Amino acid sequence: MSRFVGARVARVLVCSTAVVASVWLGAAQNPPPAAPPQFPPLGAGVSPPERATLQAAVDELGAKVTTLKQKYRSGPMADRVADVEVYLEAVRRPLKYDERLYAGRGSTPSGYALQTLATGTERARQLADGSAPWMTQSGVRGFYSRIDGSAQPYILTMPENYDAAAKRQYRLDVFMHGRDDQVLEQQFMAKSTTGYTSKPFAAGPDRFMLQPYGRYTNASRFAGETDGLEALASVQKAYPIDSNRIVMAGFSMGGASAWSYIVHFADRWVAGAPGAGFTETEVFLRGALSRQPQNAVQKTLWHMYDSTDHAINTFNVPVVGYSGEIDAQKQANDAMAAAMLDEGLKLEHFIGPNTAHSYEPTARQRVQDRLDQLAAKGRNPVPDEIRFTTWMLRYNKMFWITVDAMGQEWVRARANARIDGDTITATTTNVTALHLTFDSGLAPFAVGTRPVLKIDGEAITLPAVGRDKSLTAGLVKTGSSWKSGELPSGGLRKAHGLQGPIDDGFMESFVIVRPTGKAFSEAMGTWEREQADYAISEWVHFFRGEPRVKNDTDVTAAEIAGGNLVLFGDPSSNAVYKRIADRLPIRWRADGLTVGEETFDGSHAPVFIFPNPLNPRKYVVINSGFTFHDQSNNDMQSPKLPDWAVVDITKPGNNYKYLPLFVASQGFFDEAWKLKGPMKP
Repeated sequence: MSRFVGARVARVLVCSTAVVASVWLGAAQNPPPAAPPQFPPLGAGVSPPERATLQAAVDELGAKVTTLKQKYRSGPMADRVADVEVYLEAVRRPLKYDERLYAGRGSTPSGYALQTLATGTERARQLADGSAPWMTQSGVRGFYSRIDGSAQPYILTMPENYDAAAKRQYRLDVFMHGRDDQVLEQQFMAKSTTGYTSKPFAAGPDRFMLQPYGRYTNASRFAGETDGLEALASVQKAYPIDSNRIVMAGFSMGGASAWSYIVHFADRWVAGAPGAGFTETEVFLRGALSRQPQNAVQKTLWHMYDSTDHAINTFNVPVVGYSGEIDAQKQANDAMAAAMLDEGLKLEHFIGPNTAHSYEPTARQRVQDRLDQLAAKGRNPVPDEIRFTTWMLRYNKMFWITVDAMGQEWVRARANARIDGDTITATTTNVTALHLTFDSGLAPFAVGTRPVLKIDGEAITLPAVGRDKSLTAGLVKTGSSWKSGELPSGGLRKAHGLQGPIDDGFMESFVIVRPTGKAFSEAMGTWEREQADYAISEWVHFFRGEPRVKNDTDVTAAEIAGGNLVLFGDPSSNAVYKRIADRLPIRWRADGLTVGEETFDGSHAPVFIFPNPLNPRKYVVINSGFTFHDQSNNDMQSPKLPDWAVVDITKPGNNYKYLPLFVASQGFFDEAWKLKGPMKP
């Protein structure tokens, strides 16, 4: 059995192990070991007759949702169908996959599930009549994810005495939730729309509060990161949100989420307010890492989500941290404070005296007051000075600077710039192409002015400011010299959203493509099918959606054009793989693999990401789902494989808890997507 599939099956078998442990009567032998934690919790908790009743109700609401989708194919009412479907999915999925159903206080799993479906059914009736009265009330909303098309929930708290007809814009407070492995969609949707004592906010007539679900418990990483941004976009589309008064906050795991959003997207927020959580890997997880050390590749990949590595980006946004004085997770803000100090910055850090893992009331009020001051002032969309760092082109923008190309991915890049009169002075490190972009009405120069850019000691005259006060200028570095212009359009190069690693292929729309042909060998065919099964299962259970899955013979031109293709199989078993095999850098035949100067026998398979030769603006991923497999700690949910790897399918994993594969070789492609040799462990 595959190590991947076996892991999922083992999670199912845990249910019976837990039952045995619960009825052990204390015989002479030692008690059975405690069952490992389940992510997510399994067991719907309903009897066969209750399941049948629930399934009938699910089918009935599902038919109504289908009818609504046919009636509202586009426009605002089409968006509101997701507000109905999240109630359907909160029950349908646990029934289908035997996951935990929530039982509210004084209720049973079956009874509460029927209440959940009844709420969805009432919304469906209202929407069929052309109304959505819940839009002026605090409560559950939904959106359709561009990643997998699933309906994802969030909670929205309305301003006090909200008047939809009022001609005004509103502040938006975003709060990222903490970790609770029991909280699937149904329980999340039952959360309070207020609960302000556990948040650094207060209700008010001038503000909304958004609580994203974030696809379960992942600290807003990968699809969870995309989910939070999509929930934000959903609110901005439906309500008059002031883009210069959006606050990003969170506590515990949500504090880690908030820090990640703050440092990666600092130009979006008027202020940040992270509490507790974690901000780096090496110290926070020193115990786990001492038991199972990670290799040089995995440590390199920490740069994606270690917030301390991006500390300089807090120069661009005020951050108001909070920690309980005796909370072990105070380490998160202390680590950020140290990293910021190394950059010449100081964290505004409020401490709750003699407080563990919660908000101390007086300190919470001080954080709230400070956020109110910052929100009242508003975000400056065109600051005079920017300081920006990144390690990958996934995160490549800060206000009016966009980094288009780097000298080397996973090496720190910097771009600092300052406006002084009609001159922009900029310095860069590991940046080879960028854009300066001032949208209409925002260029801080007079119409017709041709500002001068002094970049790394060179002077370049920029285009004239347009009549609409916009300005866009592209810069490309050749050797040590900068010139105005754009990167060449031909050839492959790493770019924003097309830079790897493997996990990046699952942050935008993708289709999993199963093989239907005969594999290179029977053993390889079994392995390929099991990898596909495991990738689908893990996505369903952990990222809380059902991926689009097609057979290789059924993939359409629209699917090739519209998203990433995740191909399982080999050039013999997968028809799409066969079409592109000769245009991929890793050559795979029945007798083995060739990866640059390395060769491997037929017991090895490639796992990699690459621009799709059929549509180079999208990825093709070969034989992999997302690469992390230890779900016991969010900080361990970092990429575990780089751009490519070769695995021996006959051996057990050589880093099992974190990556249940035997990796024989691995590495990154260069900035032109060419092999540059394996990376040493």
